[in-house]
Amino acid sequence: MKKYLRYAMIGMSAVLGFAAAEAVAAGPGDLLVSPVRVVFEGRERVAEVTLVNKSDTPATYRVSFTNRRMNRDGSFEEITEAGEEDLFAEKFVRYAPRRVDLEPNAPQTLRLMLRKPAELAPGEYRSHLHMAAVPDDAGSASIEMAAEDNDSISIQLTPIYGVTIPIIVRHGELEAVAKIMSADYEKLEDGSRKLAFTFERTGTKSLYGDFSFHVAGEEGEIFSQRGIALYTPNTHRDMTVYLPIEAVKKAEGKPIEIRFQDRTASGGEVFASAVIGPLN
Repeated sequence: MKKYLRYAMIGMSAVLGFAAAEAVAAGPGDLLVSPVRVVFEGRERVAEVTLVNKSDTPATYRVSFTNRRMNRDGSFEEITEAGEEDLFAEKFVRYAPRRVDLEPNAPQTLRLMLRKPAELAPGEYRSHLHMAAVPDDAGSASIEMAAEDNDSISIQLTPIYGVTIPIIVRHGELEAVAKIMSADYEKLEDGSRKLAFTFERTGTKSLYGDFSFHVAGEEGEIFSQRGIALYTPNTHRDMTVYLPIEAVKKAEGKPIEIRFQDRTASGGEVFASAVIGPLN
């Protein structure tokens, strides 16, 4: 069953490096996108991304590739030229269509096809597929002459909405090791706790998975953060998690264990863990 994450955006694109769920939506109408990331591994050569217009009006989206670098705080910046460690996937992945006209509640499938060159070096290659809304005619005017003063102009800004998802190509034998470092916490005025720690990655591929928080020695989680990515070539990501009062009450006076489980791991394997506390 496909899962969808839905959220509204105003005048910006969404990059799913830190997703609490599995989905996306963009205004002016709501665009649902599934899946929220595509990974080509092994012999996989074809993938599909489904777009659904959940609004009550038609919407048009233009599809293109963009290249982005993850910052240490988990945010992204767009880059136009690759650095020494940046590996882009856009040269190897073809997609169609490049423009999507969606009727209300109507789905449309984007088809992606991978063509790897024979001499491709081992590594993880990543670009981001960007679906940007095309404004309708009513909002297309950008500059209008003022009626009463011919020496002045008024500027009408039309926000551009969009959704961006990572497209990842893994070639060769790749591996990654995770570590949780420098874990500490701070008590806030409302009784909640701010947890701070560093997520470290070593190896040749990115990490994507879930953090869960437990009373040390117990299995049941008291809180979680889902869909956390640490992309190559980055080796560290600074994490800040706010533990709500309900979770604090379950763990007060006890140490907290932080666990990271990679989404690709089988059998519920925990890739990294660390202990904070006791929680006072």
